[in-house]
Amino acid sequence: MEVDYTWVTSSNNVPVQKLEQHFRESFESVSPEYYIKVPGRVNLIGEHVDYCGYSVFPMAIDQCIVVAAKRTTDRHTVELTNLCTERYENVSKNISDINAESLSNSPSWSNYFMCGVIGAREYLNKNQLKAVEKIGFLFAVTGNIPESSGLSSSSALVTAAVMATLIGYGVPISRLELAEISAKCERYIGTAGGGMDQAIAVNAKRGYAARIDFNPLAVKQFRLPDDAKFVVAQSLAVKNKAASNDFNTRVVECRLASQVIAKQLNLEWKQMTVLATLQKSLGNTLDQMIELVHQHLHVDRYSKSEVCEILSVSKDQLDELSLTANTTDVTEFFLHQRALHVFEEAKRMEEFCKLCENSGAASDLGKLMDDSHSSLRDLYQCSHPDLEELVALCKREGAYGCKLTGAGWGGCVVAMVSSDVTERFVRSVRDQYYANRETCGKHIDQLVFATSPSEGACCIHVKTTSISDGISDHLPSLVHL
Repeated sequence: MEVDYTWVTSSNNVPVQKLEQHFRESFESVSPEYYIKVPGRVNLIGEHVDYCGYSVFPMAIDQCIVVAAKRTTDRHTVELTNLCTERYENVSKNISDINAESLSNSPSWSNYFMCGVIGAREYLNKNQLKAVEKIGFLFAVTGNIPESSGLSSSSALVTAAVMATLIGYGVPISRLELAEISAKCERYIGTAGGGMDQAIAVNAKRGYAARIDFNPLAVKQFRLPDDAKFVVAQSLAVKNKAASNDFNTRVVECRLASQVIAKQLNLEWKQMTVLATLQKSLGNTLDQMIELVHQHLHVDRYSKSEVCEILSVSKDQLDELSLTANTTDVTEFFLHQRALHVFEEAKRMEEFCKLCENSGAASDLGKLMDDSHSSLRDLYQCSHPDLEELVALCKREGAYGCKLTGAGWGGCVVAMVSSDVTERFVRSVRDQYYANRETCGKHIDQLVFATSPSEGACCIHVKTTSISDGISDHLPSLVHL
C-alpha cells in the first residue's frame, strides 16, 4: 500500500509517515485504509457571539489533526491510539458501550474522540441508516494544533472522529450537515459551544476567510487583503474550558441577559435563550439592541436571587430553565457587560465583512480587531495578563491589529501584519516574548508562526495495488465528502 502524501505538504510537517508506522505497530502490522485531516482555526472577528446566534469570521490554519483509520470485521470495538504515547493512553471500547453519560465526567483526549463516534452513530439512527453490525474501527491520531490555546484542537479532534466513523460506514454527508453534527457532539463532554469551530474546519477554502451564519448554518467566503498576513502567537497560558465553568458561565450570562430584557419588555422570556432571538423578535437593529442593554441591564453584578426575583422563578426553576449543569453553583452574573460585548461585537463583524467586500484597507480591519480585543478584555473578562503582554508587543512591532482568538483566558493571539514585514515580525515576537519563558518542550515554530487561510477537512483513501484484502469485500464502500 502507498499513501499519497501530497495533501500534507503544507501542513507544517504533520508526521503522517510516523503515524502510519505507529498504526502498523499498534494494530498487528495492518495498514491504514483511509486518512482524515481536519484543520484548526483562528477567529478574526466575532468572538464569543456564535452561541448567541450571531455571525463569526474565522479562517482555517495549516495546523491540523490527522486520523489514520481502518475498519475491522472481527470485533465490534473502537481501538484508539495516539502517536504521542507518552502523554496519551491507548483506549479500547465496545461500540455499544460508548454513550454520552460516560464521557461528560472526564474531558480526556479519548473522550473527545468518542464524542464524535457517538454523534456519527446517532446520525445513522436519526436517518434510519443501518450500520454494519459487526464493523469495528482502528484509529490512530496525531496533530500539531497546540492544545488549550484557542486554536480549536478539541473541536478538530471531534470533527475528525465524526468524519472517520461516517466515512467508514460508507455514509455520504454534506459539509454543512457534518459541521452541525460535530458541533452537537462536543456538548456531550460538557462544552456549550456555538458551532463556529466545526463550521470553518469543514467548510474552509484555501485563501479565504469565511463568514459563518447560524440558524440556519450558512457559509460565505471572503478574500482578505493581499498585502496582509496573519501571525499566531501562543501565550503559553492554557485553560481547559471543559474542566472549568468560566466558558459556560459566559454562555449562561448571555442567556440570562436575553431573558431579563425580554421579561422587562413583557415578551415570552423563556423562549429567549439567545440574544439573536431576542433581537429578531423585536425587529431591532444592533444599535437599538445596544441601547436596550443600557436601559434594562444595570452595570453592577446580579445575584442569583435578584435574577430569580426579576424572572419570578425559584432557584431550582432557574437552574432548570436557564443554567447548565456546571453553572448551578454560580451565585453572581454580569449581564450588562456580556450582552453589550455581544451586540457591539456583532456590529464589528458586520463592518469587517463590508470592508472585505469593498477592498477595505488592512489598517481599518486591524482597528476592528483591536476594538474586539478591548471588549473581550474589559466587558467579557476573558483575557489574561500574558495575552495582554503579547497584544501590546504585537502592536509595538507594527501589527495592523491584534486580538485574542478562541475562548480566551490564555491561548493565542492573532495579529494582522503587512506581508512585507512578516518574517521580521515573527522573529521580533519570538525573541522578545519567549526568550525568558519556559516553553514546556514546545518548539518555537509551534509557538509563533505566520499562516494563511487553509483548506477545510478532507478524506484521503489509501492507494492499493491489491485486488482484495478479504475484508473490504464485506464492508460498504468508502465515501468522500
